[in-house]
Amino acid sequence: MGSFSWNKADDLTQVENIVEGKSFKFLIPEEFGGGFIKDKYQDYGYLDKKEDGSPKYDMYELLACWNKPEQVSGKITNGFKEINEFTKDYRYIGINIGIYDKDIDNLKYPLKLVSPSFKGKYEDLDKPSYGDPDQGFFERKR
Repeated sequence: MGSFSWNKADDLTQVENIVEGKSFKFLIPEEFGGGFIKDKYQDYGYLDKKEDGSPKYDMYELLACWNKPEQVSGKITNGFKEINEFTKDYRYIGINIGIYDKDIDNLKYPLKLVSPSFKGKYEDLDKPSYGDPDQGFFERKR
C-alpha cells in the first residue's frame, strides 16, 4: 500500500491539502445516505476506526463501491464496506479508476474531502478532491 492524500474540494482554509493527523470531513453522496464522516487523516487512504482501533474504511475501496459496484462483492451497506480480506482487491479497482486527476474527472462519484468547518453536502461541490502531490506529508498553502 502507498501513501495517499488529496486536496480539499472546498476553499475555506489556507491549507489546500489533507495532512496526516489533521481533521477533515469525508462527504457521502445522497445516493449512499448523504452526510459525512469526520476524521483525522490516517494516511494510506484509511477512514474512521473500528472498535479495536484499526481502520474501518479504505477510501479507494469506497471509490470502487460507488463507481464500479458490479466489480465489488461482499457486504456493502449504503455504499460502504468495511475493510476485510477483500479490501486489497477492491482498493486496486479504486486506484485504477481514480488515482489521476483526468480519471477523477470522469467519475460519477469522486471523493470529496473538505475542511471540518464545511457546512454543505456532497452535491453542493462541483470540484472533487484531486490527488495531493505531497501525499499529506506537508501542509501546502493555496
